[in-house]
Amino acid sequence: MLEAWGLALTEDIARQVRQWRADDYSYRAIAARADETWGTDSRGNQCFGMDLCLESARMLGENPDNDPWN
Repeated sequence: MLEAWGLALTEDIARQVRQWRADDYSYRAIAARADETWGTDSRGNQCFGMDLCLESARMLGENPDNDPWN
C-alpha cells in the first residue's frame, strides 16, 4: 500500500502502471498520470513514480529489476 502518497494500490492500478511503464513513461510521468487518474497529489514526484512501480511489480508477482519496470 502506498499510504504515504494517499493511494490504496489495487491489481487494476498495478496493471495500469505496468502498461504506462511498458509504454516508456518515466517515473515522473507515471506520477503525474497517477495524480490525474487517481487524484493523488504528488505533483509528479519522481519518488512517487518509483514507489508506485516497485509496489505494482510486487503486487503482480514480477521482478521490478526486469522489463518493463526497469
